[in-house]
Amino acid sequence: MDLSNKESFQISVAGSDRIDVVLKQWQQLTSYLPTHHAKPFGLPVPEHLEKQLRHTLEQCIERDDAMVFIAEGDKVCGTIAVILNQQAAYTQPNSSVLFNLWVEPDQRRKGIGQALVAEAKQWLKAQGVISVQGGWHPGNPEADRFWLKQGFSPYETIGSAFL
Repeated sequence: MDLSNKESFQISVAGSDRIDVVLKQWQQLTSYLPTHHAKPFGLPVPEHLEKQLRHTLEQCIERDDAMVFIAEGDKVCGTIAVILNQQAAYTQPNSSVLFNLWVEPDQRRKGIGQALVAEAKQWLKAQGVISVQGGWHPGNPEADRFWLKQGFSPYETIGSAFL
């Protein structure tokens, strides 16, 4: 993994003092996503979206089985969240889900996303997790390349239709 620019940023755990800045990034990510897929539910309603994302973020910061990482240089420039998924009904109950990976557009291609995923994987391994799931939109070739480079492979397609 080439992290030659890593000296320009550090990865750390987001605490409650970072909720507002991470929330802003999650809102940017959510507003960006509909450009890559059908919009069966329409566009997010900003005042409701903020409440929903804030609740999710607060829960991830407070819970022992979840983590939010941030990349920070002069400012917070990226984020990723992860939650453990311990479902006894599966043959691999020690799994996890990565979500809300976002790197500020002017900070992309500097190894930040790669470093965030690597940090999340390292934390997951320390928790005894043996598999991780992440989602991205197939209409986004940059995301395809990124996630494939991180060792992920697509296994499911979800579709939508207007009635």
